[in-house]
Amino acid sequence: MTLTLRTTARPLLLAVLLALCTACQTTSDDDGQQASIGHRHGHGGAGGEAHERTTPAADGEAERTQFAAPDKATHEQLAGTQDGEQRFRLLDELRQAYVRTGHSREAFRVDDEIVADSRISAGHRSLAASSLSIFYGLSNDFPRSQQMLDTAMRLAQDTGAGELETLTANPTYQYLYAEAEMTDRFWGHPEVALRLRREATERAWHDYNDPSLSANRHRAAVNVLLGELIQLTRSLVENKRADEAMNYANEIRWDLDNGPQLRPTPLQRAQVEVARAIALSSFDDYDAALDAINSAISGLQQMNAPADSHDYARALGIRLMIALALGRIGQHRDDANLYEQVAAADPKQGGEVGAAERASLILAARGDWDGAHQKIADALYPRHHKHGSGRVAGMAGERVLVALQLMYEFEDPHGTVSESQITRYVTPFLDTGDDWDDTGERGIIIEDGVLAASMARLMRGGAESQELAFRIAELFHVKATQGAMIDGATRLSATTPGLLALIEQEQTLRYQQAADPSTVASTDAQLRSLHRQIVKQFPLYRQLVAPAVPTAGSIGAVLHPGEIYVDLYAGRDASYAFVVHPGGAFRAVALDANRAALRKQVEALRAGFDAGLPPTQPGELAGFDLTAAASLYSTLIAPIEADLQGATTVYISTSGVLASIPYEVLITRPGVSLAQANWWIDTVTPVRMPSGSALVLARGQHVAHASQPLIAFADPSFDGSNAAPTERVRGLAGARAFPVDSSAATFDYHRVVPLPETLDEARAIAAALDAPETSVLSGLSASRSRALKENMSDDRVVLFATHGVIPGEVPGVHKAGLALAYEGSGLPDSILTADDIVTLRLNADWVILSACNTGLATGDAGDSVSALSRAFFAAGARSMLVTQWAVESNSAAQITGGLFRVYAADPALSKAAALARVERDMKGGKYGPLYQHPYFWAAYFLAGDAAR
Repeated sequence: MTLTLRTTARPLLLAVLLALCTACQTTSDDDGQQASIGHRHGHGGAGGEAHERTTPAADGEAERTQFAAPDKATHEQLAGTQDGEQRFRLLDELRQAYVRTGHSREAFRVDDEIVADSRISAGHRSLAASSLSIFYGLSNDFPRSQQMLDTAMRLAQDTGAGELETLTANPTYQYLYAEAEMTDRFWGHPEVALRLRREATERAWHDYNDPSLSANRHRAAVNVLLGELIQLTRSLVENKRADEAMNYANEIRWDLDNGPQLRPTPLQRAQVEVARAIALSSFDDYDAALDAINSAISGLQQMNAPADSHDYARALGIRLMIALALGRIGQHRDDANLYEQVAAADPKQGGEVGAAERASLILAARGDWDGAHQKIADALYPRHHKHGSGRVAGMAGERVLVALQLMYEFEDPHGTVSESQITRYVTPFLDTGDDWDDTGERGIIIEDGVLAASMARLMRGGAESQELAFRIAELFHVKATQGAMIDGATRLSATTPGLLALIEQEQTLRYQQAADPSTVASTDAQLRSLHRQIVKQFPLYRQLVAPAVPTAGSIGAVLHPGEIYVDLYAGRDASYAFVVHPGGAFRAVALDANRAALRKQVEALRAGFDAGLPPTQPGELAGFDLTAAASLYSTLIAPIEADLQGATTVYISTSGVLASIPYEVLITRPGVSLAQANWWIDTVTPVRMPSGSALVLARGQHVAHASQPLIAFADPSFDGSNAAPTERVRGLAGARAFPVDSSAATFDYHRVVPLPETLDEARAIAAALDAPETSVLSGLSASRSRALKENMSDDRVVLFATHGVIPGEVPGVHKAGLALAYEGSGLPDSILTADDIVTLRLNADWVILSACNTGLATGDAGDSVSALSRAFFAAGARSMLVTQWAVESNSAAQITGGLFRVYAADPALSKAAALARVERDMKGGKYGPLYQHPYFWAAYFLAGDAAR
């Protein structure tokens, strides 16, 4: 088993912790701008890197002497005043003087005085106690750390509304963040820490959006939201929710640009870019991550941030990590030199990487690869000696060391990386056995860079090496939407008593390991036994929390004659196609394109569809780019054309930019008109799969088919009224588009455009399936709560005809979802999200998402076509019919209704063949010459098991 074992302490970043009190106990400037932001203790913001176990050193006697006089003067003044506010200001001024000069211990000693002074108000004391809780934890004084946490919470509860108006942060938020930091870094419970951070963030958003609160309370909420963004981003990434982290960081940046009421400081803007760099790095998107961290550093320079400040040091450390992943660290010697100067002046200011990592990065930037490698080897030796190299490779604290060690080998011109080294590094990620690591910490900035470099190196080897490269590509697809699956698993366990009891046993064992490392050997055996029991009784849970990445052989074993599985991966430097045949025959092909070039072609192909303007005349191109359609075929499919001979169904697994491609509209050779186009779909039916594991899982389930024909959710009441559907306009209906105004700072769910025509579509499908009228739910009945309560395990077809919500498209929504009836609170109870879907009880041959963009992936990091699909497959769906742009209603009804008429009429027809027949009919003119345009006939694609 790969074990995540956390050390119980980290080196002290005292100056970082002091930012808590500095920011949260300082009044705002006249214009509302803050000199600094909220609570920034920030361990691991550079990606969760590990640190040596140390305790803080005492400040030198000479340094104390420097402040002896002001310290004495302050205490003489304190003796003469009983006023609590004046006493706080005197102590705060002394504390800030210590902070400015780096006298960390003395500053925290003053914090202790603030907490102990009963004449000072509860709010100021609570903020100081939260900071001290982390300080004592880092100093290995855990009893006192917990005491301070208890004190911070008690004082937060005693803080009155009047005092909240004077503070620049809410003590309750700060207590929660302090508790999260202690829970995460020192007690080893990252999932609990994330819950605490989410709770604090949600409370801050609630205050920010509460019109009854004052401007100062709004500002305090903003300080917390922006001040904790890096920490929350890191926590999300470490808990395998990189997609949510990316969407949230992007939303915050949008709010800064479009919501002037936020009034961010230059430092806050810089920190948003730091958070984006962390999230982008977790999607193998290092070019965009470098742009983000460059923007952050530029902002810090423009505000004349001290070169030895923590913010500057952190940004430098992140930029060096990203540059290493890009193979450009040699271009950043100036960063390394400054980084070294900062660390030499004050090791506690050296950013958020440990001493060994920092020293090795500096050496690597100077081209001293042997020295860089040796620094890591020296740090790993005692850990290997104690735990064994296999265990260390999977330990949260040491993963960054192992990753750096391998990356230095890759980058060293004279380095030699063996396939056995790569295999040892990659294998813990693949989770193939009954035992698994569902707590393995991600969030190491360099991690995806190592995986991509490993893939490139493996592609130079033989078939066995190339198959391991294929499994790395599969891993990238799986992790693109892992967060929603884990959240769904959590909700599933909460509603399944037997599963919940086993999960609680597992958590107890992990807590025991974190608290007492001497129990690791005995508890490992218990965990293995427990995991086998979970796999046997609740196999879905295991696939949600840690999906196994299958081999080519296991995928080939479930493929039927006439089916081919293709994995397409687009990398920064190289792209690959992996082909699996029935029986497991496998081939890997390097493609002549990189991610940037493919992105341009995809954007060109999608431009006409994404504009949402169907053609109005037969033969009109309406923005359809024939050249891009031919070019993408030539780049992605032509190199494997020979492998596809004889196939009628091609399963395609992708993520990122390639997930945005409407493969149905690719043409096999250039053309100048629609009439001359040679469509790929004329010979095969492309079918999407989130990953190979989804296909293996789907075909491994042997359950009886449902007996009821249909349940449909259509024409939801977005405004919360139960009025009858508006009169439909016959003829060419407009495209269904989610009405999000990118220039608006707020979003009103009541104003979402209704979809009365979807009721016609649902009724047409019901008629084709001979389903009763009661199977179609609309208006207020087409709600999230109804969907969650409904037992759909006996319905063969499940339809959601509504708007699809893309993560980040709507403020506050960070996961893919479906817009259903308004139920009182807006977004939280009106959108059926991917993690909601995981908990549905399905046994559906078909799930139809007939809506706007339910299958769209924009190609940005964090976006994947598989988000909703993977959730529905986990819930029990076998296949899905999904839209990939804003569909036009009349053609949508013809496609879906025609599909089920054809499918019902021919029991020998596969799902793929049924869809292909209807689309080819429309393309051939059966429904009129206008509908021969791909905007109409290619709006839907099939995902999942395409067999009968």
